Amino acid sequence: MNPPAVERIAHYRIVRRVGRGGMGIVYRAVDERDGKTVALKVIRETEVAGDESAPHVAEARVRFTREAEILQALLHANVVTFYEIGEEDGTPYLAMEYLEGKPIGSYAGRPFPETLPLLIQAANGMEYLASRGIVHRDLSPDNVFVVETGGEKTVKLLDFGIAKLFESAAAESLTATGFFLGKVAYGSPEQLGSLGQGVPLDWRSDVYSLGVIFYQVLAGRRPFEGRAPVEYIAAHLNHLPPPVAAPPGSPALPMELVRLLGQMLEKRREDRPQTYRDITERLVSVLRSTGASGELPPRKADAGDPGSAPPASSPRGPTAPTQLVAGRAPSAPAPVRRTAGIVLAGAALLALLFWGALTRRPETDAAPPKNAAGRPPRSPATAELRITSVPWASVVSVVDVKSGTAVPLPSPAETPLVLPVPPGRYRVTVAEPPPGSARAELEVAVAAGEPALVPLTLRPLEELEETLR
Repeated sequence: MNPPAVERIAHYRIVRRVGRGGMGIVYRAVDERDGKTVALKVIRETEVAGDESAPHVAEARVRFTREAEILQALLHANVVTFYEIGEEDGTPYLAMEYLEGKPIGSYAGRPFPETLPLLIQAANGMEYLASRGIVHRDLSPDNVFVVETGGEKTVKLLDFGIAKLFESAAAESLTATGFFLGKVAYGSPEQLGSLGQGVPLDWRSDVYSLGVIFYQVLAGRRPFEGRAPVEYIAAHLNHLPPPVAAPPGSPALPMELVRLLGQMLEKRREDRPQTYRDITERLVSVLRSTGASGELPPRKADAGDPGSAPPASSPRGPTAPTQLVAGRAPSAPAPVRRTAGIVLAGAALLALLFWGALTRRPETDAAPPKNAAGRPPRSPATAELRITSVPWASVVSVVDVKSGTAVPLPSPAETPLVLPVPPGRYRVTVAEPPPGSARAELEVAVAAGEPALVPLTLRPLEELEETLR
């Protein structure tokens, strides 16, 4: 094993590098004050070097500090333990619990009686975060870690670099430098542009992402697969996943488990399970039905009232409990009516992929819901453009192709953008913010009473590959 390039940071002796992300490096290190082994996270050297005013450097520091502030307020068996934050020679560092184990994705496709206890622990940890008013926003199998000790498996939630409190999570799904926060393969419809302008994310966004992870663990595959970010965006916004099913040769999944996963993956957050306690209780019930001695994880006294989780309409600080009456989602996913998609290709930087899809929202038996911005349903005489991009972009113009009239845009006009328009055909132009120069343009038709999805990619697919993992 090659010696680490960095031998010491503050009072921590570096043993080896164990991970590297977009903006950080994680080392295995030893605290020389007490001999404790820790995971030491630092901002990548390339991110802290040079111009401190550069957006990516400022963003790295903000995310780093945010993770420390959130972690130091948390203490739960299913959340990684925080030790300290400090700075050495201008390099911030974050010390936390060192974990020996593997991501929950390593258990994908195993028989459900074996994996259900892991899903229960993950839901229990997420309930704790929600009770603290925290939206994780970056759930993926890599951030749900399984530690095996003496035959016992413990789930730990990791990576709070882009987590936010409910009251400060207003529709922020993209970084200052233009990349989607989180991984699009596990992103919720809300993160990918289904909410109205300025409508905040809440903990139900995490319920969807957790549902994608659960689906992958139970089925051995994700509910949606794609070769490019825009394909995931289109699927999460508009396509219903096939009912979750066990891999060939594994025990069939109980229908209650299939129903629960379908509800967790509902497009409208109002149709998902309305508390994590509901999710946990149903998972435990399924586990008990197999003959296993499943138990509901104990609730901490300060984690809120039984069955509670903070609603989006009542944001709060990190410690005050909030009660929400538990609600159940519809018993089965609603059908989706689809019309043909439009796929165009062009050039921006090295590659530019356009995807325009004309779709209906899921139909339900309930009364017509309000849209994401809380307004009454659209009049049949109006339609809706939902403009999203990877990375984030400015909407330069939306022009009615027939009349040549420009549609008035809000200020600022940035993706994701939901724009009510009369039925017709529109030319949408977006541009990467400075210093980038990529532009993308797409014509899309939209019918009365229907939304048209306009997702665009302004970077080469190779650059965006990491967001798929």
